[in-house]
Amino acid sequence: MIAFLRGRLAAVAGDEVWIDVGGVGFRVAVSRQTQRRLPGVGEPVRLLTRLVVREEQWALYGFATADEQAAFDALLAVSGVGPRVALAVLSVLTPEELRRAAVLQDPAPLTRAPGVGPKLARRMVMELRDRLGEPAAAGARGGALPGAEPVGRPGPGPLGGEETPRADAMAALEALGYTRVEAEGALAAAAAEVEPDAPAAAWVRAALRVLGGARAAGGAGR
Repeated sequence: MIAFLRGRLAAVAGDEVWIDVGGVGFRVAVSRQTQRRLPGVGEPVRLLTRLVVREEQWALYGFATADEQAAFDALLAVSGVGPRVALAVLSVLTPEELRRAAVLQDPAPLTRAPGVGPKLARRMVMELRDRLGEPAAAGARGGALPGAEPVGRPGPGPLGGEETPRADAMAALEALGYTRVEAEGALAAAAAEVEPDAPAAAWVRAALRVLGGARAAGGAGR
Protein backbone atom coordinates (compact mmCIF):
# COMPACT_ATOMS: atom_id res chain seq x y z
CA MET A 1 0.00 0.00 0.00
CA ILE A 2 2.79 2.44 0.91
CA ALA A 3 5.92 1.39 -0.98
CA PHE A 4 8.18 4.23 0.09
CA LEU A 5 8.22 7.66 1.68
CA ARG A 6 10.15 10.61 0.33
CA GLY A 7 10.25 13.82 2.34
CA ARG A 8 12.27 15.49 5.07
CA LEU A 9 13.46 13.97 8.31
CA ALA A 10 11.47 15.75 11.01
CA ALA A 11 12.68 13.91 14.12
CA VAL A 12 14.40 10.80 15.46
CA ALA A 13 12.76 9.31 18.56
CA GLY A 14 14.18 6.03 19.83
CA ASP A 15 13.68 3.37 17.18
CA GLU A 16 11.30 5.60 15.21
CA VAL A 17 11.79 8.41 12.75
CA TRP A 18 9.26 11.03 11.76
CA ILE A 19 9.15 11.95 8.08
CA ASP A 20 7.40 15.07 6.82
CA VAL A 21 5.88 14.31 3.41
CA GLY A 22 4.17 17.39 2.05
CA GLY A 23 3.06 18.55 5.49
CA VAL A 24 1.87 15.09 6.59
CA GLY A 25 3.99 13.48 9.32
CA PHE A 26 4.63 9.72 9.21
CA ARG A 27 6.04 7.74 12.14
CA VAL A 28 8.27 4.95 10.82
CA ALA A 29 10.03 2.27 12.87
CA VAL A 30 13.56 1.56 11.64
CA SER A 31 16.48 -0.67 12.56
CA ARG A 32 19.63 0.76 14.07
CA GLN A 33 21.41 -0.17 10.83
CA THR A 34 19.08 2.14 8.90
CA GLN A 35 19.09 4.81 11.59
CA ARG A 36 22.88 5.13 11.35
CA ARG A 37 22.53 5.97 7.66
CA LEU A 38 19.97 8.73 8.10
CA PRO A 39 20.77 12.33 7.17
CA GLY A 40 20.41 15.16 9.67
CA VAL A 41 17.05 16.43 10.87
CA GLY A 42 15.55 18.71 8.22
CA GLU A 43 17.39 16.99 5.37
CA PRO A 44 15.73 15.10 2.47
CA VAL A 45 15.23 11.39 3.13
CA ARG A 46 13.77 8.40 1.29
CA LEU A 47 12.85 5.09 2.92
CA LEU A 48 11.38 1.92 1.49
CA THR A 49 8.47 0.89 3.70
CA ARG A 50 6.24 -1.97 4.77
CA LEU A 51 2.81 -1.30 6.25
CA VAL A 52 2.03 -3.98 8.85
CA VAL A 53 -1.64 -4.17 9.84
CA ARG A 54 -2.64 -5.70 13.15
CA GLU A 55 -6.05 -5.75 14.82
CA GLU A 56 -5.28 -2.77 17.04
CA GLN A 57 -2.58 -0.95 15.09
CA TRP A 58 -1.27 -0.01 11.68
CA ALA A 59 2.50 0.50 11.73
CA LEU A 60 5.06 1.56 9.13
CA TYR A 61 8.53 0.01 9.04
CA GLY A 62 11.29 1.65 7.02
CA PHE A 63 14.42 0.33 5.33
CA ALA A 64 17.59 1.78 3.87
CA THR A 65 17.81 -0.83 1.11
CA ALA A 66 15.70 -3.37 -0.73
CA ASP A 67 17.98 -6.06 0.71
CA GLU A 68 17.04 -5.08 4.27
CA GLN A 69 13.36 -4.95 3.31
CA ALA A 70 13.55 -8.45 1.81
CA ALA A 71 15.23 -9.75 4.97
CA PHE A 72 12.44 -8.19 7.06
CA ASP A 73 9.81 -9.92 4.91
CA ALA A 74 11.62 -13.25 5.26
CA LEU A 75 11.81 -12.87 9.04
CA LEU A 76 8.08 -12.16 9.26
CA ALA A 77 7.43 -15.47 7.51
CA VAL A 78 9.11 -17.35 10.37
CA SER A 79 6.68 -18.81 12.88
CA GLY A 80 6.61 -16.75 16.08
CA VAL A 81 8.41 -13.70 14.65
CA GLY A 82 6.60 -10.36 14.64
CA PRO A 83 7.71 -7.05 13.11
CA ARG A 84 9.39 -5.76 16.28
CA VAL A 85 11.49 -8.90 16.67
CA ALA A 86 12.36 -8.80 12.96
CA LEU A 87 13.50 -5.20 13.33
CA ALA A 88 15.51 -6.09 16.44
CA VAL A 89 17.37 -8.77 14.45
CA LEU A 90 18.12 -6.31 11.66
CA SER A 91 19.43 -3.86 14.25
CA VAL A 92 22.23 -6.24 15.22
CA LEU A 93 22.82 -8.09 11.92
CA THR A 94 23.09 -6.86 8.36
CA PRO A 95 21.06 -8.81 5.79
CA GLU A 96 24.28 -10.45 4.62
CA GLU A 97 25.20 -11.52 8.17
CA LEU A 98 21.70 -12.91 8.62
CA ARG A 99 21.99 -14.79 5.32
CA ARG A 100 25.34 -16.25 6.38
CA ALA A 101 23.95 -17.38 9.75
CA ALA A 102 21.05 -19.11 7.98
CA VAL A 103 23.28 -20.91 5.48
CA LEU A 104 25.69 -22.04 8.22
CA GLN A 105 22.74 -22.90 10.49
CA ASP A 106 24.40 -20.86 13.23
CA PRO A 107 21.79 -19.40 15.62
CA ALA A 108 24.28 -17.70 17.95
CA PRO A 109 24.43 -14.31 16.15
CA LEU A 110 20.64 -13.97 16.25
CA THR A 111 20.53 -14.30 20.05
CA ARG A 112 22.19 -10.87 20.27
CA ALA A 113 18.81 -9.37 19.37
CA PRO A 114 16.50 -8.49 22.28
CA GLY A 115 13.64 -10.97 22.53
CA VAL A 116 15.42 -13.74 20.63
CA GLY A 117 16.33 -16.76 22.72
CA PRO A 118 18.19 -19.90 21.61
CA LYS A 119 15.00 -21.79 20.68
CA LEU A 120 13.63 -19.01 18.49
CA ALA A 121 17.07 -18.40 16.96
CA ARG A 122 17.32 -22.06 15.94
CA ARG A 123 13.87 -21.90 14.34
CA MET A 124 14.86 -18.73 12.49
CA VAL A 125 18.00 -20.11 10.89
CA MET A 126 16.19 -23.33 9.97
CA GLU A 127 13.26 -21.55 8.27
CA LEU A 128 15.35 -18.75 6.72
CA ARG A 129 17.84 -20.94 4.90
CA ASP A 130 15.67 -21.42 1.82
CA ARG A 131 14.16 -17.93 1.95
CA LEU A 132 17.30 -15.77 1.95
CA GLY A 133 19.51 -17.58 -0.55
CA GLU A 134 23.28 -17.95 -0.52
CA PRO A 135 25.60 -15.26 0.90
CA ALA A 136 27.24 -13.05 -1.70
CA ALA A 137 30.94 -13.25 -2.39
CA ALA A 138 32.92 -10.68 -0.43
CA GLY A 139 32.10 -7.21 -1.73
CA ALA A 140 29.65 -8.46 -4.35
CA ARG A 141 26.44 -7.38 -2.68
CA GLY A 142 27.58 -4.14 -1.07
CA GLY A 143 24.61 -3.94 1.29
CA ALA A 144 22.09 -2.61 -1.26
CA LEU A 145 20.39 -4.21 -4.21
CA PRO A 146 20.97 -2.70 -7.65
CA GLY A 147 18.78 0.34 -8.15
CA ALA A 148 18.12 0.92 -4.45
CA GLU A 149 18.45 4.59 -3.58
CA PRO A 150 20.61 5.33 -0.52
CA VAL A 151 18.90 6.84 2.48
CA GLY A 152 19.12 10.63 2.38
CA ARG A 153 19.53 10.82 -1.40
CA PRO A 154 15.96 10.93 -2.62
CA GLY A 155 16.62 11.33 -6.35
CA PRO A 156 13.92 12.52 -8.75
CA GLY A 157 10.50 13.35 -7.39
CA PRO A 158 7.39 11.29 -8.20
CA LEU A 159 6.46 13.64 -11.06
CA GLY A 160 9.94 13.42 -12.61
CA GLY A 161 12.86 15.85 -12.49
CA GLU A 162 13.86 17.70 -9.34
CA GLU A 163 11.81 17.43 -6.16
CA THR A 164 9.20 20.19 -5.97
CA PRO A 165 6.38 21.03 -3.54
CA ARG A 166 3.93 19.57 -6.06
CA ALA A 167 5.96 16.35 -6.25
CA ASP A 168 6.00 16.17 -2.45
CA ALA A 169 2.22 16.66 -2.47
CA MET A 170 1.86 13.81 -4.97
CA ALA A 171 3.83 11.51 -2.65
CA ALA A 172 1.71 12.58 0.33
CA LEU A 173 -1.56 11.90 -1.50
CA GLU A 174 -0.38 8.46 -2.61
CA ALA A 175 0.72 7.72 0.95
CA LEU A 176 -2.81 8.61 2.09
CA GLY A 177 -4.19 5.89 -0.19
CA TYR A 178 -5.16 7.80 -3.34
CA THR A 179 -4.17 6.33 -6.70
CA ARG A 180 -1.67 8.13 -8.89
CA VAL A 181 -4.44 8.96 -11.37
CA GLU A 182 -6.60 10.46 -8.60
CA ALA A 183 -3.68 12.42 -7.18
CA GLU A 184 -2.56 13.75 -10.57
CA GLY A 185 -6.10 14.83 -11.45
CA ALA A 186 -6.60 16.56 -8.11
CA LEU A 187 -3.28 18.38 -8.34
CA ALA A 188 -4.04 19.49 -11.89
CA ALA A 189 -7.36 20.92 -10.71
CA ALA A 190 -5.71 22.48 -7.66
CA ALA A 191 -3.25 24.33 -9.93
CA ALA A 192 -6.02 26.83 -10.68
CA GLU A 193 -5.91 28.12 -7.10
CA VAL A 194 -2.39 27.29 -5.87
CA GLU A 195 0.73 29.23 -6.81
CA PRO A 196 3.38 27.02 -8.47
CA ASP A 197 5.93 27.79 -5.74
CA ALA A 198 3.45 27.32 -2.86
CA PRO A 199 4.53 24.87 -0.13
CA ALA A 200 3.57 21.22 -0.43
CA ALA A 201 1.05 21.54 2.40
CA ALA A 202 -0.93 24.08 0.34
CA TRP A 203 -0.99 21.71 -2.63
CA VAL A 204 -2.16 18.84 -0.40
CA ARG A 205 -4.96 20.89 1.17
CA ALA A 206 -6.21 22.09 -2.21
CA ALA A 207 -6.04 18.60 -3.72
CA LEU A 208 -7.94 17.11 -0.78
CA ARG A 209 -10.69 19.68 -1.29
CA VAL A 210 -10.92 18.62 -4.94
CA LEU A 211 -10.98 14.94 -4.03
CA GLY A 212 -13.56 15.50 -1.30
CA GLY A 213 -15.80 17.39 -3.72
CA ALA A 214 -15.48 14.68 -6.36
CA ARG A 215 -16.45 11.95 -3.92
CA ALA A 216 -19.39 13.96 -2.60
CA ALA A 217 -20.62 14.53 -6.16
CA GLY A 218 -20.22 10.85 -6.95
CA GLY A 219 -22.21 9.87 -3.87
CA ALA A 220 -25.02 12.31 -4.73
CA GLY A 221 -25.30 10.84 -8.21
CA ARG A 222 -25.99 7.32 -6.96
